[in-house]
Amino acid sequence: MTVGVMGCVRELPSSFPVGSPENAGNMIHGNAPFEMFPDLAVHSTDRAAIKASGSRDFVDFVNSHCSHLVLTMANTLRLGDENGSRFSRLQHLLEAIEKPVVVFGLGVQSQTDDLSGATLPEEAVSLMQHLSTRAEALGVRGSMTKTVLEELCGVRNAFITGCPSLFSRPAQLAKVAQNLREPSGRPAFSGTKYHLAEEKFLLHQAVSAGFYLMEPVNKFNHKYFVDVSKGVEGTEAPYFLRSHEMHKSGVLSDFFARNYKLFRNVNSWYDFNSESVSHTYGTRFHVNMASILSGKPALWITHDARTRELVDFMHLPSLTQEECLEMEPEQIIKSINYDDFFDHINGLFDNFNSYLDANGLPKTPSLVR
Repeated sequence: MTVGVMGCVRELPSSFPVGSPENAGNMIHGNAPFEMFPDLAVHSTDRAAIKASGSRDFVDFVNSHCSHLVLTMANTLRLGDENGSRFSRLQHLLEAIEKPVVVFGLGVQSQTDDLSGATLPEEAVSLMQHLSTRAEALGVRGSMTKTVLEELCGVRNAFITGCPSLFSRPAQLAKVAQNLREPSGRPAFSGTKYHLAEEKFLLHQAVSAGFYLMEPVNKFNHKYFVDVSKGVEGTEAPYFLRSHEMHKSGVLSDFFARNYKLFRNVNSWYDFNSESVSHTYGTRFHVNMASILSGKPALWITHDARTRELVDFMHLPSLTQEECLEMEPEQIIKSINYDDFFDHINGLFDNFNSYLDANGLPKTPSLVR
């Protein structure tokens, strides 16, 4: 059996993020099928494997050599989106694929759980209906996405899996409990929208505490880090950090030189977490996921419907952004509790494996604890 994989990136170029916009967290999601099916999976960008098979292109490779196509999708749907062109392009490509299409991680991006008046482009509705016919079950990450597919798209075989990346490294998940009891390293923070007062406040707290700053997206942070590393004179700090006392006193550059971290492949990310990070917290979902997939505990700060549906279904430890604004960083770290997660994790693995089995894919090993 060979499984074709397309969708989220597996690694990022050196031009990311300043010259190539992307979200490094998508690598965590994009690598999940390769962790689960290490001897079976071939990515659409693996030109060497495709050429060696004698195939003309990836579509020909899947049709000629694969049993399935796994499609990693992440934040595919945005409520209120009016541009449907990308959905049409994807559907056109999938219609050329003759094998079952198994979706990993389909989700809706939304600030609110209120679906009254929610809309999707007709091209998105068409794509969802097409995907629902391509496999026995259509995987979605949470209850809100399932409701959107049912009510707006007429899909009847949506199957809630949570984020598939959770199930990609069970041996590391098993280490979280011990590392919560016996932490080693320094905490790390990640945020999403630093132009908003709430997240700016949490960022400033983490900087003052001397925590690592994990950056999956923000080009302003990274450009500052690069300029500081080069010793560029008169380097301008990101606008959301200029009011911080460390900037006013001239030592913010020292903080970035020591504590700022950005990764362009998952192995270096996992290795750094394992060796240097004690805990991770913040609003970036997959930065926290990278932490527990490295065996280190994390706490999710919920700030939108997308994060809430994921942490609720997977029983991940979380606090609301409003709760965190009333706490010191050390209090946030001390509040991390994984009892509920470990009470449910084996059931979550069973649920995900039933999804794989229904669609004819091999099951992934469950958590050993």
